[in-house]
Amino acid sequence: MNQSEAEQKVQIMLDDFSSRDGVQCVVLKTQTIVRGWGWVVFYQSKAYVESGDFRDMLGGNAPYFVNKHNGKIDVSGTAHPIEYYISEYEKTDT
Repeated sequence: MNQSEAEQKVQIMLDDFSSRDGVQCVVLKTQTIVRGWGWVVFYQSKAYVESGDFRDMLGGNAPYFVNKHNGKIDVSGTAHPIEYYISEYEKTDT
C-alpha cells in the first residue's frame, strides 16, 4: 500500500459516512503525516474546503492512522495534540 492508496481507503470510508449523515468530507492530502508504519490522514468537510468559512468546519474530526503493513485503519483522538496519539499508536505493535 502506498500513500495515495491509504488516502483513497480513508476517502471511501468517509464517503460511506457521508451517505448516512449527509455531510460530505474530503481527505486533506497536503496534511498527511508519513511514518514508517503508514500514514496519519486528516479530513475536513468538503463545504469548508470549498468555502473557507469556519461555519462549515467540522469539529472533533480525529485523524485516521492507516497501517501500510496490514491495511488497518484506526482513529486517533482530539483531546491531545496529534503527536500524543502518534506516540501512543507507535507503542502498540505497528
